[in-house]
Amino acid sequence: MTSSSTRSRPRRATSHIRLRVAHTLVGGLAGVAWLVLPWMTINNVVPVPAAAAAARDETSATDLVLPVAVVVVVVALAGYGYVRRTRRARTRTTPGGAVAVAGPAAGPLSEDDERARAALVEADDCVRTSREELGFAEAQCGADAVEPFTLAVRDAASELSAAFRMRQQYDEGVPADETSRRHALAGIVGRCREAGRRLDAEALAFDLLRTPLHGGLDEALEPAEARFRDLTARTAAAETTLAAATDRHGHAATAAVTGHLEQAKDRLVFATVNFNQARQRADLADREGATRHLRAAEGATAQAEVFVSCIERLSTDLTTAAELIPAALTEAEAGVAAAEGVRARGGGGQGVGALGVGAQGGGGQEAGAQGGGGQEVGARGAGGQEAGALGAAAQDAGGALTSGELHSLTAHAGLVLAAVREEAARGPYDPLGALRRITEAVAPVAAGRAGALPVGALLAARSAVALADGFVEAHRGALGSTARTRLAEAERLLAAEPPDPLTADALARQALALAEQDVRMYGNPIAGAAEHASGAAGAVIGGILLGGGPDGGPPASFGGPQTRARRGKPQV
Repeated sequence: MTSSSTRSRPRRATSHIRLRVAHTLVGGLAGVAWLVLPWMTINNVVPVPAAAAAARDETSATDLVLPVAVVVVVVALAGYGYVRRTRRARTRTTPGGAVAVAGPAAGPLSEDDERARAALVEADDCVRTSREELGFAEAQCGADAVEPFTLAVRDAASELSAAFRMRQQYDEGVPADETSRRHALAGIVGRCREAGRRLDAEALAFDLLRTPLHGGLDEALEPAEARFRDLTARTAAAETTLAAATDRHGHAATAAVTGHLEQAKDRLVFATVNFNQARQRADLADREGATRHLRAAEGATAQAEVFVSCIERLSTDLTTAAELIPAALTEAEAGVAAAEGVRARGGGGQGVGALGVGAQGGGGQEAGAQGGGGQEVGARGAGGQEAGALGAAAQDAGGALTSGELHSLTAHAGLVLAAVREEAARGPYDPLGALRRITEAVAPVAAGRAGALPVGALLAARSAVALADGFVEAHRGALGSTARTRLAEAERLLAAEPPDPLTADALARQALALAEQDVRMYGNPIAGAAEHASGAAGAVIGGILLGGGPDGGPPASFGGPQTRARRGKPQV
């Protein structure tokens, strides 16, 4: 993998310097030769008349003026070239678009920041679009045939992940000094450029795989249309699923997917129009036009599936969370009681040894006796081991907090647990929201390493990340870099070992809120009732069409910034 510093270095700078130095030396040698040649002529002893000798001396002195002037001009030009080259190097933009080492004459930091933001958005769009079309290519040609392109997408995604990580650190103030921050922004742009370059390099071969030179489009149309028909049936079932989840858990529990069903239907309308157009163009032997419409239809089908999958996933997660709530409440109450016991027996780090024994004994029997969510927890093991982990966590907390702080935290946790238990008994309520409140309240004083609490924290975090990722995927044409950055960091923390579900959950929910705000600010991308009826406006917001025209612009395809718009503009 090429480092960001290497990618941000001007590669042809060395060759340019050598060429200019060579020009300077050649000019200098020519001037010196011109200067020395008259003296070599003067030294030749040839008898001449006195008048002729005087004339020759005058001519020789005159001949010296021009070579000296040439040498002066060459030196002046060389100095001017050096000064100009130095100034240009301070503000030079590399071929990848990144700014080289910033000097005093560099532009405002905000310009570099905007360049980095734009590069992140572009690279993320390219990776998401390429991964999306890769799924259709695999269904058409098989996994083995698309292996090189799968590797290209994986490499590009790796570069993009590194760029998002750098951006997250930048937003957190790391590094602090301006020069280092410029280097960080240049590194972000370099990573994004490398991701795009990797995808651009495979675009032509990918097109040949999908549409052979002497083949028809039926091989690509048939699996895409089959996926479309299957999704149409799933969309109808998702409407029933969403209504049942809302009745069971309340509107607040399903607020994150409000509008998803309508947007899924909108994408299906757009897909229908473009599938029909693709068939018509294919019948007319318009291969290029058929390919454009097919790509647009595939993108709309994929995004409709994203909306439907979010509804299905949330319904399943709500059911799982509701089954887990009784076990999480019991475990959390045992942990809070253990932490309060530390304070009562002396506070702070005192009484730590007795805490582990007491938690494994009495607390363990209490935690092990409950059975409401036992099957769902699965990995809880024996009740004594469960409470022992809680006791160890409470022990750590007790050693780090004063008696007053520990009492305040346990009192707050107790109030939260009581409120959740009351809501669960009264119903309907949001089980995922309840799990978040439980784990966040108990985490400072007692968080077990295995059991209902960590399982609940992971469930809530994974659900939040999936919802945020689905929203970004289906609205990427309207989103900036901040929401994408927070989502990428949430995914990184969730995949870490050990994971950090509480922070990942908070970042994912922040990413969703920022993405929704971006969509509201984006407004209406296409004016006209016909475009909205055909779904073209939603296709632009979703990044299916790249915008730039009254019809929504060309469809986005597999590839990087240089190739993703290569299939022209479909006429719908």
